[in-house]
Amino acid sequence: MAETEEQRQQRALAELKGKNVAHYSVMLAAYINACVDANKAVFVFSSSGIGFLIAIADRLQHPYVHICVKIVYIGAYIGALLAFSASVCSTLFVHIRNAQAIESYIRNQGSEEREYRLNTWKYINYISFAIGLALSLVFIIVGIF
Repeated sequence: MAETEEQRQQRALAELKGKNVAHYSVMLAAYINACVDANKAVFVFSSSGIGFLIAIADRLQHPYVHICVKIVYIGAYIGALLAFSASVCSTLFVHIRNAQAIESYIRNQGSEEREYRLNTWKYINYISFAIGLALSLVFIIVGIF
């Protein structure tokens, strides 16, 4: 028996609905993976920065420099270590909050507060990484000259 026009339209709508669900699920998975990958990169770079600062600290010390230069040198070193450590810790909190936000989306619970916390930890993560990077550059520049 041949398909009627109404049956064909309903079949086309059902196929379109299935395609939309598949499209949005793939887009959501790609968005989540992109966010997680960015946080993983910050985690890796911050951990590497901590290791780099520790490894290079004894190589860049000059015995005959002015006290102000030593204060800047030590301050930049300690500040960079603290900023990179804060970045590593905030990355862990971002992963925890991200899992909680996804769970609240699935359960259709109030997600605005969780999303606000997640965004706060993301900003702390990126800002502390940028501060650590800037202070490590100051540390290296002061140590070289």
